[in-house]
Amino acid sequence: MSPGKIGCLVLYAVLAVVALTQAGTTAATAAVWILAILAVVHAAEVVMLYPLCRQAGGSLAGNLFQVFVFGYYHMIEMKEAVAKK
Repeated sequence: MSPGKIGCLVLYAVLAVVALTQAGTTAATAAVWILAILAVVHAAEVVMLYPLCRQAGGSLAGNLFQVFVFGYYHMIEMKEAVAKK
C-alpha cells in the first residue's frame, strides 16, 4: 500500500475519532463536514474515472471502491497498470 493511501486512512480515522468523541463541538462538526465533502468529491471521481477503472486490471468493483476511498492515489496506480499493458 502506498504512503498516500496510508495517509488517507489515517486522515479518515482521525476525522472519525474527532467526530465521534467530540460530539456537539465545533471540531466534531468540522470533521463531519470534511468527511461529507470528501465522500461527495470521491463519488464524483468514481464517475469520472469509471473508464479508467474498466481498463485497469483486476476487479472493476474493487477498482471503483478503491477510487472512492483513496481517489487520486488509486488513480495513479491504475494509470501505471494501463500503461504497462
